[in-house]
Amino acid sequence: MSKKVISFLLSICILISATSTVFGENTFSFEKIDDANAVLVGKVTKISKDTIKLSKISDELWSDIKLDEAFDYNIKDTNPNYFILNTGKFDEGQFHDGDVIKAYFLYYFHVDRKSANGEEHPYKLVTFQKYEKQVSIEDKAKFLCDLGILNGYDDGQLHLERNITRGEFTSLIMKIYFDYECNYFSEVQLKKPFPYQDVPKDYWARKYIELAYWKNIINGKNKDTFSPNESITIKDCVTVLIKASAISMSKENALSVSVNRLGGYPEGYLSIAKESKLISDQLAGKVATREDAIEILYNAYNHEPDVTYTFQARKPVIYLYPEKETNVNVKVSFDGVFTFTYPEYNKGWSVTAKTDGTLVSGATEYPYLFWEGDVEKYTPVFDEGFLVSKKETVSFLEEKLSLLGLNAKERADFITYWGPQLMKNEFNIIKFDTKEYASKVSLNIEPNPDSLIRVFMVYKAANGSEKVKEQVLSKAERKGFVAVEWGGTTDES
Repeated sequence: MSKKVISFLLSICILISATSTVFGENTFSFEKIDDANAVLVGKVTKISKDTIKLSKISDELWSDIKLDEAFDYNIKDTNPNYFILNTGKFDEGQFHDGDVIKAYFLYYFHVDRKSANGEEHPYKLVTFQKYEKQVSIEDKAKFLCDLGILNGYDDGQLHLERNITRGEFTSLIMKIYFDYECNYFSEVQLKKPFPYQDVPKDYWARKYIELAYWKNIINGKNKDTFSPNESITIKDCVTVLIKASAISMSKENALSVSVNRLGGYPEGYLSIAKESKLISDQLAGKVATREDAIEILYNAYNHEPDVTYTFQARKPVIYLYPEKETNVNVKVSFDGVFTFTYPEYNKGWSVTAKTDGTLVSGATEYPYLFWEGDVEKYTPVFDEGFLVSKKETVSFLEEKLSLLGLNAKERADFITYWGPQLMKNEFNIIKFDTKEYASKVSLNIEPNPDSLIRVFMVYKAANGSEKVKEQVLSKAERKGFVAVEWGGTTDES
């Protein structure tokens, strides 16, 4: 059985979906359903002592069951109108016909919902709550205990009034997001030495802290001190949670960009937390109690807002070269908003294009059409590209832009804009992500050009030691009526 499947079978975790980007959008969605569990609101019908039927009462409260594409089983009929649930771990008297409950149950055990004789396979009910009931802090604590996240102290009490420590909160977060890795933790996995001398090997939370450090989820008080027994603040609780959620989905780079755009630490993390309803009016600098931590973690399990942060598409410019003077209409479409256009974009541009590329709108001539905007739903991945040093930047751009079809003037415009920004870094990873960009930003030109050349560059700073799979670029040709667009963005924007 693959490690991926084992992780599903052993983990009870949140799915915090981070559709992220260095250009279009960072979305942190706290979903109702993760890779192993369903969280659905439905109506109860008792079937037997140990089983109930949970039926759909509305589409809004009945989320689709989602499966990871890499999951090895072909789960059939994953959006039924009801589920049969095994309630053997609960008292029979807790369920009554007509009750509306929010049920958290495991659905990954069966390929088919029905056995060979037509009987429904029951799914294991992990925990439940009466829907729209006023949920007390004790209910929320029980919820986390039922999921195996929260434990009491040696005296059997949860002591919600106590301050939660840095070590305790780290362990909760790691159990939520990286349960498999925590269960099968080995120091040989670590990519860097563990520096915190105040966390000895026999410390109860050592493996959680060590793994969190390795994944860049936590920071120490200084380079060799973590202070695991010190209290943690609300702002640091949400910071650790949001960083863990992004890292678990391999979206930490995009999170960093979002946080920087929102004011850095702690403002950026707090802004995301408030938009996601993880916190409300809690004071950011307040020392967190165990009750505060339970509220934050419970909210993460039970809210599903879409919190969107957009990134700027920087200086896409459009050149037009018809074979004869032509009236041309140009429209740019994307999810998001323009932040600047020149000339003014009024449901599109209508210009007279001359053969030398001069564009006339009204009484004014323009060398190109210019726009910038905040664009959503674009996720470039630096899976390939080029590692380029500062001193090689200009020659690299000359060579690649020529290959991609830009003429001397267009290359000069591109390089004089992007060159100074790229050369702020000693090294950059550069990728021409035009295909993905074009799937999110459509360009409609009438009459249709014979050659449409689009170039969109993304880059990020590098240290020079990275291993980068070299991107293969195709040579572009210019013939007939030629239209050219170039633009770009950076993870620092």
